[in-house]
Amino acid sequence: MKKLLDWMSETVAPAMERVTKNVWISALQSSIMKTLPMILVGSLITLYNVIKAYFPDIPDLSPIRSYTFGLIALFIVFLIPYTVLDLKKKPKNKYVAGFTGISLYMICVNPTVTEAGHVYDFASFGAGGMFVAIIAGLTTAVVMSFFSNFSFFGEDSVVPDFVKQWFDSMLPVAIVVTLGWLLVIHLEFDLFNLIVSFFSPLNNIAQSLPGMVLLFLIPTIFYSMGISAWVFQPILNPIMLMAITANIDSVARGEAAVLPNTLETMYAFLSLGGRGATLPLAIMMLFAMSKRLKAFSKASIVPSFLNINEPIVFAIIAWNPIMMVPMWIIGLVLPLVTYISLTSGFVAIPAEVFNMWYIPAGVSAWLITKSFTAVLLVAINLAIATIIWYPFFKIYDRQEAKKELEENSDVGHSI
Repeated sequence: MKKLLDWMSETVAPAMERVTKNVWISALQSSIMKTLPMILVGSLITLYNVIKAYFPDIPDLSPIRSYTFGLIALFIVFLIPYTVLDLKKKPKNKYVAGFTGISLYMICVNPTVTEAGHVYDFASFGAGGMFVAIIAGLTTAVVMSFFSNFSFFGEDSVVPDFVKQWFDSMLPVAIVVTLGWLLVIHLEFDLFNLIVSFFSPLNNIAQSLPGMVLLFLIPTIFYSMGISAWVFQPILNPIMLMAITANIDSVARGEAAVLPNTLETMYAFLSLGGRGATLPLAIMMLFAMSKRLKAFSKASIVPSFLNINEPIVFAIIAWNPIMMVPMWIIGLVLPLVTYISLTSGFVAIPAEVFNMWYIPAGVSAWLITKSFTAVLLVAINLAIATIIWYPFFKIYDRQEAKKELEENSDVGHSI
């Protein structure tokens, strides 16, 4: 293990750090991290709603989540172009860039036009709209960055600087908004439906080994980029609901369930602490050298046991190559191990509807199978996830601890 950690620290980590320092990757990571207070509030409400499921008479606080985490795509589309211009040392139009990102995004989510006006699907502003928000934010950032040194006025112009800035920003704003109008309104281009259509062929292989791996791995990769797996619900839900219904019907006829790729399978064996099996990571963070990671773990450990991992993903993993890679490996390995376990007969294929995703790891596996081998599979998957997370976490922890030490040293010198 020491040789592995040394190799990763000396070879892998520097390469990944160079990627992280890229302005565009850094801007995406920074933008997502700046939304963390909203994510944490939203996660607390999700936790509260788990309690409400058993005590329905307590107040409904869902609107608090809707107007915090539920608006994350709107926050991100402002922050991406703003942060890109800030990191590129081109701050002149960074606020206008953020506003323009919102304008493009509002076009791209393709509202329904009625006699009463434009009607937006509120869900588009939340995690389900993150893919569109990132595309709109990056597009805006590219255009605004390109025109950052452009001016209608000469250096010797007597026009006040703030007036120059108004007029100079008009051209890139017009280009961005016109581009959105041309593609979405005039040519009726629907980015969201394009994504759904692109992955729809996976329907045909969903219950095969490649299908199960891909249908878990692809959303996991996108999640590591800050794009919620909710984007894929129009693809995943019909496949998995059909599968569990078929399994229930088979058992009712006295036959064995044969379709392994169901929501029940994902909740019980794959989403251990949340998509990407982040529960081991949350536990490791409790013992981190980095004070920031250790402090953050205390706020995220309880939600992690209930499979709520947005705080960890958005604060630690998203657009952080060192932590994205193990999440991808887990997204490949765990469905592979689970598929083999289910189809070999080692663990019974679920044949009961079970949508309580917040039940802790191991408990849900027992409830849907009444089998100790199912609990054993959870333990095996947790062990695999721990082994995968550990070396990457150690590298990241060392980096963060070193940064904190340097920051404290700088403060000491300034005093």
